[in-house]
Amino acid sequence: MTAKVKDVRAYIDELERTKGDRTEQVKEGLEIYIDRWKRAMERGVVDGTDGVDIALAKLEREGGLYAAAGESDGEP
Repeated sequence: MTAKVKDVRAYIDELERTKGDRTEQVKEGLEIYIDRWKRAMERGVVDGTDGVDIALAKLEREGGLYAAAGESDGEP
C-alpha cells in the first residue's frame, strides 16, 4: 500500500490494480481478501470513505475481517 492511499475504497482499488502482477496463488488470496473487505462495506461495518486506520479499528471491534464480512469461522 502506498502512502497516498487514505481511504478504504482507494485501498481496495490499489489492491485490484496490482493483483494482475502477482502469481496465481497470490492473486487468488488477494481476490478473497478484497471480497471480504467489500462484504464488510456492504454490511455497513466500514464505509468506503473511512480512512484505513479507522476501518481497521472498526473491523477489530467486530472481531476481525472474517466476522465483519459475515463469516464466523473464516470460511466463505
